[in-house]
Amino acid sequence: MKNINKAKPVMVTGATGYVAGRIVKRLLEEGLTVHASVRNPDNIDSLKYLDAIAANSKGTIKYFKADLLNESSYDEAMKECELVFHTASPFINTVKDPQKDLVDPALIGTKNVLGSVNRTGSIKRVVLTTYMNMQI
Repeated sequence: MKNINKAKPVMVTGATGYVAGRIVKRLLEEGLTVHASVRNPDNIDSLKYLDAIAANSKGTIKYFKADLLNESSYDEAMKECELVFHTASPFINTVKDPQKDLVDPALIGTKNVLGSVNRTGSIKRVVLTTYMNMQI
């Protein structure tokens, strides 16, 4: 966590996912404020794990509703952040067409997140937890 301004919030996309949950835990333990993007911030059952971590840590968590396929969905959550961890990806149980059901939405979602980054002047660093060969 070197070179991170701990006074600034850190955004984590797809915060209820496994990888994101581990990142959120570390950030909260370090005392940071986490802007957590989730599909439905009103679904308290899906947030129990993160709430429990926040309750036992020095940091705080704030939830933001976000949708990978909505172009400006992440703008509000990124305000004042310097660092973004992008972990969100489509998750469905039944895949008929992997390209259409998983790859295309992941690509569009990453472009939308990076679009929000470009519109947010405070962002200094983005961490992608996946690699896609894409042109932006």
